[in-house]
Amino acid sequence: MVGGMDIITSASETIFKRLVWHTARRDQAGIAEELVNEDKVHEIYGLGDAGLFDEFFCFLRELGIMKIIEQLAPRRHRKRQSPVSFSAVILIYLMRIVAGLNFFYHIGPVLLQSQSLMHLVGFNGREIEQGVNRRSLDKSSTNRKDKNNTEIRGPVCPEFIASFIVAIAGKTIERVFNKVISILAAKSFFPRRIKALLDASDLESTEQCKGRGKVTKKKGPELRRRRVRIEKIRVVVFGFKIWVVWDPNSRLPIAMRFATIETSDITLAKEVIEQAISNLGEHAKIISIAMDRGFMDGKLLWWLNSIGIIFYIPAKSSQNVYEDTLSLVEHGQRVTRERKKTTGHGKNKKQVTDNWDVVGIAGLTTAGFYSELGSGSHENRNDFKPNPINAIVVLHDPYREKNPNIKTLVILTNGPVSKPLKVYDGYDARSEIENSLFRESKQGWFIKRPPENSKAGFLVHAYLTILTMALTRAFRDWMIQQEKLEDAGEDTGIRKFRQKVRKENANKCIVFHNDRYAIFYLYEILILSGKTVTKPRGVPEKITKEDILRKYGALLE
Repeated sequence: MVGGMDIITSASETIFKRLVWHTARRDQAGIAEELVNEDKVHEIYGLGDAGLFDEFFCFLRELGIMKIIEQLAPRRHRKRQSPVSFSAVILIYLMRIVAGLNFFYHIGPVLLQSQSLMHLVGFNGREIEQGVNRRSLDKSSTNRKDKNNTEIRGPVCPEFIASFIVAIAGKTIERVFNKVISILAAKSFFPRRIKALLDASDLESTEQCKGRGKVTKKKGPELRRRRVRIEKIRVVVFGFKIWVVWDPNSRLPIAMRFATIETSDITLAKEVIEQAISNLGEHAKIISIAMDRGFMDGKLLWWLNSIGIIFYIPAKSSQNVYEDTLSLVEHGQRVTRERKKTTGHGKNKKQVTDNWDVVGIAGLTTAGFYSELGSGSHENRNDFKPNPINAIVVLHDPYREKNPNIKTLVILTNGPVSKPLKVYDGYDARSEIENSLFRESKQGWFIKRPPENSKAGFLVHAYLTILTMALTRAFRDWMIQQEKLEDAGEDTGIRKFRQKVRKENANKCIVFHNDRYAIFYLYEILILSGKTVTKPRGVPEKITKEDILRKYGALLE
């Protein structure tokens, strides 16, 4: 069991990594004047996690996203009188996701008992220390009766937060998700022309999960240090599945769907693509989409062709078009490519060369399923005329070099194949959605850890996790735009951002007065309180109270 301080420290580092929020009102000028004119200083904390949330809330409010998120309030909670607003509940839950808390009950010591964070979502000091009501207090405990006890209870308990979150209707969370993506599209967070990726991913649950699905599938046994491919075995898997259309350029989701795990990939494919097109509106356009063979469906491919979207999808080895393509390799457009890259570090550093060898073949007529009717008996009629389709054959690539026994990859497309490597690259990008979205959501954002072991818990948690991942990504891009970084190619990864925030906030603190707050440098508070600080922040000249008041607009020229 991980200790409480370890959990808090880990969460704090993750928050630095992902950013954060606030609902208290910022009042630099007013609180600066109070520090000068009043003897009493109100609550004051080091600018840690709360300071990070401050900038993120500003971002959400400026883009109008906060108003949309606040629409998530469940109907049954809108009618009843509650001492806690739903906006505070949803912000606490988003904090949980940003903090990367593996287990839901960790929100108690990490978030609910944090005075600075709870102030930011609107609770006062008494509510944070004693709770908003007497519910959930341990009646058998004598600690609460001890007047000298300084333990912070937190305004509410984790179970209270969970009850609100799982009460959000599926259609409501879906609608809010789509509205937020539409706002990001309108604010130009997506490129004008998008080469999209579509994939589905399982969210496995326990057999006891309420409303979970069930499917039998082949899975590789989980063996450590395996160096060869091991034959997969059939196992029963329980849980759910999500579909996501994703933009690898902005690294933002465009649309999402949720269902039980036995639902086939193709079932919601067209629906989620249509939603993606709708979310982008007139602000961006999907020009191509790469999919895995689980989405192989003639009707879907023909529909994509009819609306002008180029598709890239691998053929199944059992299809006639697969064998036909291989038989025509000698007659196709063959292209090779070499790229050098450096691997390893230090003494193990070396340069290797990757090789590609692909062939483009146009006008194949053996894909009878590629039509408005899809597969069926109509393909056997004498007057049936198949629609031509193009393909490339991957004779060699880096993956095949490491896996020489795999079957030859044939990629089908409705786009031109005169430059077959362009088709290869279009499909090869598909791996990014698995590595950068699904794997990260499971390992780093704990998308499989809902607040309740039920379908409602998984659904809301999945949507909020993917949405929060998108918002933190958009926020980082927004920060870059705001700061007008000169070097567009500079690495603005999460580690560099964390170091930057720590450096900037190291000498700052946050001062609260009821529902208002202000952020100052430490030397500013001392000067406003009547002390003299020489050379603050390396500035040689003396800085006065008037200088600071003027800086924050409390003293007019």
